[in-house]
Amino acid sequence: MHNLTDLLRAAATAALPPGAFLRRDRGDALFITNAPRIDPRTDRAALLREAGFTCVGSGGLLRLWPAGIWLTRLEAATPDPPDDLCRSLIRFRGISPDGASLKLFALGLRCLDGGEGATRFDRLLRQRAAQCLRENRATLPPPADDPSAGVPMRRPPEATRDTGDFITPNPPGGGLYACALLDHELEVQSR
Repeated sequence: MHNLTDLLRAAATAALPPGAFLRRDRGDALFITNAPRIDPRTDRAALLREAGFTCVGSGGLLRLWPAGIWLTRLEAATPDPPDDLCRSLIRFRGISPDGASLKLFALGLRCLDGGEGATRFDRLLRQRAAQCLRENRATLPPPADDPSAGVPMRRPPEATRDTGDFITPNPPGGGLYACALLDHELEVQSR
């Protein structure tokens, strides 16, 4: 999984002009770069978005977060959950990640990339998972090994009456399975 941080770094570096730095961000982003200062005529944010990053610019710097495509790739590459937390959060696989999950994923990647905070990441992941599981109780299926797996799901109040389709297509919690996979890798590294 350390390979994932290398892949992200390589993808971002390929979109940067010569002489620009790419550093691990000290805030909640994954990376920070001075590319706009080095080459102000090129829309580096657009190039970085094409490379799979969400960018926010300020003061000639760009802060980068991995976009949802990186979480989707990790989830697809790991169809078998390696531990209990991953098994409980696999129900979120395939749901588009929201901003909170993207920031949490960036924190996990910073921890994998040699940063501190694995315990904090684990705590934040579990808090977010509990919140999303409560909010999605009626709309997400239980894990396959859950004894209630055969029990029909309750329809949420926002479900339409005529077709049974849900009005909210992206319930909160997308990306949590990918974050749980990072958490597992951090635990393996700490042994």
